[in-house]
Amino acid sequence: MRPFTTYDANVNQTKSYYEGYNVMALPEEVYWLDALGGVNYQHVDRLSQTPELLEMAVLTDMLPDPSGELVTRPGFPKVQASAIAGSLTFTGIHHLWALAVEEVLSMSDGTFKRNNAAPPGAISGGTAFTSGVNVLTRAAIHNNFLIAVSNARNVPQTFTAAIVRADLGGTPPRGVDVKSFHRRLLMFSPSDGTTTYKGFVAFNSAVDDEDAWVAWTTVNRLNFGGGGSGDIDILGGEIFADHCWAFSENTLFRIYPQPNALVPYGFQVVYTEVGGGPAGIHAVVNTAEALYWISRNGDVKQLLPDGRVRSTKYAEAVQPFLAGLSDSRRAYIVGGWEPRLRLVLWAVSDGSDSTNQDVLALHVDTGFFSVHTLTRNAFGNRNASTGESQLLGGGGTSGFFYREFDPDATTGSGDDADGTISPALRTPRLHLGMPGARKKVTHVALEFDPIGSETITITGNYDDNTGLTDVSATAALSGTDTQLVRVKTPRPYRRLQLHL
Repeated sequence: MRPFTTYDANVNQTKSYYEGYNVMALPEEVYWLDALGGVNYQHVDRLSQTPELLEMAVLTDMLPDPSGELVTRPGFPKVQASAIAGSLTFTGIHHLWALAVEEVLSMSDGTFKRNNAAPPGAISGGTAFTSGVNVLTRAAIHNNFLIAVSNARNVPQTFTAAIVRADLGGTPPRGVDVKSFHRRLLMFSPSDGTTTYKGFVAFNSAVDDEDAWVAWTTVNRLNFGGGGSGDIDILGGEIFADHCWAFSENTLFRIYPQPNALVPYGFQVVYTEVGGGPAGIHAVVNTAEALYWISRNGDVKQLLPDGRVRSTKYAEAVQPFLAGLSDSRRAYIVGGWEPRLRLVLWAVSDGSDSTNQDVLALHVDTGFFSVHTLTRNAFGNRNASTGESQLLGGGGTSGFFYREFDPDATTGSGDDADGTISPALRTPRLHLGMPGARKKVTHVALEFDPIGSETITITGNYDDNTGLTDVSATAALSGTDTQLVRVKTPRPYRRLQLHL
């Protein structure tokens, strides 16, 4: 069996192979499989177990690394040592980028915090946002301001480079999302405080003037869904490939500039599929190479720079997982981009969860998926100091801001930076290339490359046994040299499933 790799706490790599001996004392038979296929939640008999690819029935807190191995994900240290007062839930993380090396954090009590102290303190000024863990925020940089809005259509807030907060000037629309595009601000699905125009994208009436909001309900707007509230619900937008893309639950629109001062924008339908859009704009992740989102119909979609929309490579593998998500919380899926590991992340609520207790990760270079025990309600990219490479920050439900996937961190689980990472994998029911034959294989050999001390538990079951008691072994590892662990498989079987 060719090397398949895992990684548990202080163990860098785990290589596993079958060494089979014929009972008639014929020469040794060795069957190798590459275990680099990510997780596949389809029926176990559909999982690939060819010599070129082995998909896992379970793959938790593990990732493919650049050398092609499966490794334990890095941990997540705290950005600030002290929790925000009241152990609040994060609802948004917004970096000021070129304006300042600062983050503005929105919280579940409707306040904003400045991430420059332990704990981050409140930013005064402006009108408070609606409170609630599901009042998620979006922001854009425009005219030397960070401008923030919420899905509760609160009065938009501005933040200067000095982190001075105020209401956006004029009589601005209250959008669920905001984007800066060709020198104007775009507000998505806006409200004037009384009427909500769900099918509109409004824009300010003068370039480079964020306070100019004249006739945005009748003139300075794009209408995607007919009159009044319309028959289309615009969820938000993203800037990608020189255009602004507006999303509804079923349709993707391309917004483009045009040389007409009275009508500065136009739009066209790019893609329509029932349920093909995101349940919420926070599920849309911009990687610069493509836009990704979890769709309402249980798929993972990808928008390419040429405007084509397609299902992500291997998306079928996680459709059973996506179908099992909490329907009432799909609109509150939040996404993020981990640029160093090249991972698209979605914090989701599985089954009956009332908060986002899991993170689904897509490795964009291979199309492989994995699941991680992370409790997150917001993601945001950041530079912690001038000239530093871009990092991913995450906010949970207990008032802590984290540096996600920090290569120097070895702990972090759920919403606890000190929690033990417990990676796990389960293979498909391995048939060694002979699904109908009963086989006698004396043992499984696993080769580990440890970087410290760790005890590994290996269990397994034969032929659909519901337990994991047919195979059982532990291995105490230490040092830095590769070590071989042999696990006996004491009786014949048609299929063997291993769990590490």
